[in-house]
Amino acid sequence: MRNWKPLKTLAVMALAGGVCFLAAAPLIAGPVDVAIQVTGTPAFGATVTAKATVTINDGSTLQSYSWSQTGGPTATLSGTTTDTVTATLATRSAYREYLAEILQEPPIPGDEGEFFGGLQNRFQVVGVTPFAIEEAGLVKLTVQVRTSSGTYSKTAAIPTPLPWRPAAGIRNVPVGVPVLLHGKAQASYNWALTPPTGSSAAVADPTTQSPEFTPDAPGSYRVTVTDLATGNPVQIDIVAGLWRGMIAGQDEAGRPRVDTACTGCHAPGTALDQFTPWKASGHAEIFTQNVNNPNGHYGTSCLSCHTVGYDTEAANNGIDDEANWQAFLDSGLLTHGDPNNWTHIIEQFPGIAKKANIQCENCHGPQQTAAHAQGQGARATLASDMCGVCHGEPARHGRFQQWQLSGHANYELAREEGTNGSCAPCHSANGFLKWEQSGFTATSVQVDWTADQVHPQTCQTCHDPHAVGTTSGGPSTNATVRISGNTPMTMAGFVAQNVGRGAICITCHNGRRGLRNDSNFNVADASRAPHVGPQGDVLMGQNFYFVEVGTPSYHARVEDTCVACHMEETPPPPELSYNLGGTNHTFFARRDICSECHATITADDVQVAVEHKMEQLKSAIEEGIRNAMAAQIAQGKKIDIGGKATITNIAQIAHIELTEASGRQAIALTLADGTQVSATSMANVKAVPPVGTAVDLYRLADPALPKAGWNYFMIESDASKGVHNPTLVNRVLDTSLYAVRNIPAPPPPGGGDAGINGGPGNGLGAVACTTPYVYWAEIAAKVPGEAGSLWRTDMVARNLANSQAALRFVLHTDSGNKEATATLAAASQGVFEDIVGLLGAETKGSLEICSSQPLLVVGRIFNQSSNGTFGQFLDGHVANLGLGEGQTATLLGLRQETNKFRTNISVTNGGTTDATVEITLFDNAGTSLLTYPLTVPAGRVVQDLKPFEARAGRPDLGWGFATVKVLSGTNVRTSASVIDMKTNDPTTIPAKR
Repeated sequence: MRNWKPLKTLAVMALAGGVCFLAAAPLIAGPVDVAIQVTGTPAFGATVTAKATVTINDGSTLQSYSWSQTGGPTATLSGTTTDTVTATLATRSAYREYLAEILQEPPIPGDEGEFFGGLQNRFQVVGVTPFAIEEAGLVKLTVQVRTSSGTYSKTAAIPTPLPWRPAAGIRNVPVGVPVLLHGKAQASYNWALTPPTGSSAAVADPTTQSPEFTPDAPGSYRVTVTDLATGNPVQIDIVAGLWRGMIAGQDEAGRPRVDTACTGCHAPGTALDQFTPWKASGHAEIFTQNVNNPNGHYGTSCLSCHTVGYDTEAANNGIDDEANWQAFLDSGLLTHGDPNNWTHIIEQFPGIAKKANIQCENCHGPQQTAAHAQGQGARATLASDMCGVCHGEPARHGRFQQWQLSGHANYELAREEGTNGSCAPCHSANGFLKWEQSGFTATSVQVDWTADQVHPQTCQTCHDPHAVGTTSGGPSTNATVRISGNTPMTMAGFVAQNVGRGAICITCHNGRRGLRNDSNFNVADASRAPHVGPQGDVLMGQNFYFVEVGTPSYHARVEDTCVACHMEETPPPPELSYNLGGTNHTFFARRDICSECHATITADDVQVAVEHKMEQLKSAIEEGIRNAMAAQIAQGKKIDIGGKATITNIAQIAHIELTEASGRQAIALTLADGTQVSATSMANVKAVPPVGTAVDLYRLADPALPKAGWNYFMIESDASKGVHNPTLVNRVLDTSLYAVRNIPAPPPPGGGDAGINGGPGNGLGAVACTTPYVYWAEIAAKVPGEAGSLWRTDMVARNLANSQAALRFVLHTDSGNKEATATLAAASQGVFEDIVGLLGAETKGSLEICSSQPLLVVGRIFNQSSNGTFGQFLDGHVANLGLGEGQTATLLGLRQETNKFRTNISVTNGGTTDATVEITLFDNAGTSLLTYPLTVPAGRVVQDLKPFEARAGRPDLGWGFATVKVLSGTNVRTSASVIDMKTNDPTTIPAKR
């Protein structure tokens, strides 16, 4: 690949004995002026000369000349150190090779991303634009002139006429016009051609990547070449034929009347009727308009696009092959515009009129071939090359080249995603048109194309070529797109209404994950990130958490929404447009677009603030993920980072980077030892217990964390940095930041059910234990109670490990500790009836359970009576997960009625220092009855008996509740018992937070 870029830079003057090309001279003289005169007739292998004329204006002395080639197929130069260089131009094959390079390169250097929209690496008939042909013919020679005052340079370009014509890249071609072929990059080629009977056509340069042949007779031409990657032959069947034309007059409205030979099959009102929309399009009137325009400047240079088959170098029944063609030219009807010219042409030159305007054959190739009525295989393509034949000649007709610079031209992405039935609708032209056939209701399409046949979002994706409208750009535009006004139901779960031509954009530019808001949150899919490109969601105010959704941005009220700013108000690149005219098909909005409506607001005014908030939110989410990991590690679990790393201590992580992977929220890690862990989906970041099933970290974390992550990626993927919907985006960022910052930090004492029933444990929160696994039962008892009750406690433990567990029970009482040991077989359950009795005590206290293996623990306190037992459930808890200072729990559904119900409140201190709590008693209406402190020694339980009666003086309160706030201490547990006075049947009341 050469590193020079072709540019149109020359002026042309006809001279006797050849052509002289003058490099334009400066309008204002410099210290040294250099002009170049090129003499000779450029052609394959021809010799031309370029002479430099130097005008010294600063009195300096001429020292040297140095010529070099800076563009075009490599020429052979001589005399490069003199004022005149001789260039022997390259061969036809070299020019053809260079044309292929031009077709692969971007038309101008792109500012946004990489370029994928040129000639693809596949076996094919090549689509060629006028721009590429013109640029491939330019040979640029540059001279550097050195004088005693400095070095001065000048460049001249030599335009070599090329034999190739603009082509759509289809396999239905006209006779007499060269067909360019192109193969995948490989070590060698063996192109071969089987022509029809009567043809002497052969492949030129069959061992090169880009050969050619010229069909010389109507018929089928079979091209073969070996694909070295697979070892299989590739077969390309090409049909050559003659032009026909199909305009048979005009109707009362002045629109074309179609030959009945065509409407017999393509009858109005049928599925094959393409003529009705075509007749109303600009394609059907472009020639007519120009010949009828008294102020126009029309001529034969326009006819290769505006008529059927115009090519004076080929005899194939094109418009210029009509017998009275010269008479038509001599009539002046082409070049002297008059409102009646089209009518006169129909009357006087019906054969000319038959092939005027842009018809079926301009896109589908000659009608008189064996490909006619054989489906669209040879006669159609979804490549933008089809449109580039005419819309690929900047500056005036540069939309193809504009499209090439857009994200829609990304063939690499189309190959990756466009052959997947679920992704193809928006990542390929092939899939989008299949999706349209379903009414945009299918969630997947049948893929009947390969990676070598897929095309990205080409012209045909958005526009129906048969119904394109008549005017594009400006207030009078009526250009059509396939979806306008309202979108179908999007894959993001909403319909965008009244969005004009922007509807076709939003149909694909949405988050594509269904509805995601506070009413539609699925913890099982919490790690999901929006699909890249959710601009429609942001514009329409959809699919965010923490805010009210469904209110569109004020920008959604702009006529045609997306199209207005990205295409109408943003001009195309100046190199690819005439006076910045036409709609911008790079689709990149200019940064100062806001000033079109907002006199004092720029994009920076919105984006700088949003970027700052995004940085804050990202950091907060990263810290939240770190805290969520720490909370799980505190419970004795490990954090598996998708099999790439295992975190057992949060200090192992030096930095967490929030990112995205495979459509999911993801993290990349820098470990304390410098190890880098690549992006891992949060669906694969799991909390792993010593035994049992690993669980997604996001399923265990506060829901605010994945919700905020979703919001972050919605705004990041939108890429407007708030411009699409400034008010909503800022509100989303503010509420997300608040939500994440207010997630309780680890370790989360008493945080929900994290420690209930036991589990892995963590070796923390021990008072007497020294084992790796420590559990607490808030209270265990063997004591007489009121009304003749006799309380007992049974404890049950299950060994979660595959080896024997050594157990130690420590009962913390007012008179000292009582201890006993036991063993528990692997994976078995052990029942310890009357555990306090087994410890040789008749008392009550908190029970600390020490174990060498992880356990599940549960107990039952019951009243032994002659009629049986009445008991209450008693949970076990992982140590170190109780309430901490400043935290409050609520005990609901408490009862106190004389001779009916009594309530006891228990507070257990699993910490190593004394704890003080503040208990507030309430009646059922929420009126505070009493607040009092309670001190609980380390490792002990205090059971406050009948506080509503004994402390608040309300023996017949009825229903009430209480709160327990930790004033000092750690690992505090609380619960209550409501006891039926008639049966002494207790009910456990667990704490709520």
